[in-house]
Amino acid sequence: MKKIIARLFIGLLIALPFMLVTSVWTQASSADQPMNQTDLDCESCHPAFTHSWQTSAHGTAAEDPEFIANWQAQGEPTECLACHTTGYDARTRTWAEDGVTCAACHSPYPSSHPNQPMPTDRSAELCGSCHQETLFEWQVSKHRQAELDCVDCHGQHSTSLKGDDASALCANCHRDRSSSFAHTAHNEVGLTCADCHLAPLDGEAGSGHAFRDHSFNVKLSTCNECHAYQMHDPSAVHEGDTSSAVVEPDALAAIETAGVSLEPEPVSPMYFILLAALIGMAFGLLVAPWIERWYRRLMEIRVEQNDEK
Repeated sequence: MKKIIARLFIGLLIALPFMLVTSVWTQASSADQPMNQTDLDCESCHPAFTHSWQTSAHGTAAEDPEFIANWQAQGEPTECLACHTTGYDARTRTWAEDGVTCAACHSPYPSSHPNQPMPTDRSAELCGSCHQETLFEWQVSKHRQAELDCVDCHGQHSTSLKGDDASALCANCHRDRSSSFAHTAHNEVGLTCADCHLAPLDGEAGSGHAFRDHSFNVKLSTCNECHAYQMHDPSAVHEGDTSSAVVEPDALAAIETAGVSLEPEPVSPMYFILLAALIGMAFGLLVAPWIERWYRRLMEIRVEQNDEK
């Protein structure tokens, strides 16, 4: 019994430094954790960006009347909140912020900001986590081959086009084609590049609410919207009202379930400390027999030295 108690005591002595080291390490790690969005006042330093974002599709993603009406019509599925809120947790059905906020693209916040730069994810893959159909179309486009991303055409904070209109934006890169287009019959009737190269998609919008084809390829069905009769009679002359040349997108479709990607929740430091204690205890019990032998040998040496005296 005494031997068992002695070995447990040795195990506790060895477990104690394990626990102390782990406790110091977890506290240091907690101090380096990024700040929550609510800990920062982005508007105080970035008023222009904040005001642009507040009225954007991202800023109003959770309060847009069309979204609310369609969401309620679907029975308010919580999966939709994965893209219409920030920090959504499917297990608890809670979220950190309404709408697509700064944290969606600028994360994790460094604890020393603004002394340390804020991380920024400008990738098309981040946009595609919600705009899934658009990402798929963009991947097969010439724009992707030219290494253009969503933010090259869409404002990061306003989400609107970076130009007065679609044709003016396209002209930044396609100057020769834009100049030629200005003298075409399509331009005379008010068509823009987007009317043909970003034509409305067939059918209802999917989970990413995509309405326009971002492959930028002109489909035969797009031409047929205005030139269906010419497919069978090429010699026919277009007469009459040309107001139908501009194709408008269909009405907003119902929301489908969006995919949810879960981030692991932070683990309490106490779990690490207890784990370290168990490891230390096991190690102590393992080496206890050697320590006991060393201790007995040490005591024998001391006795022999006393006898010699």
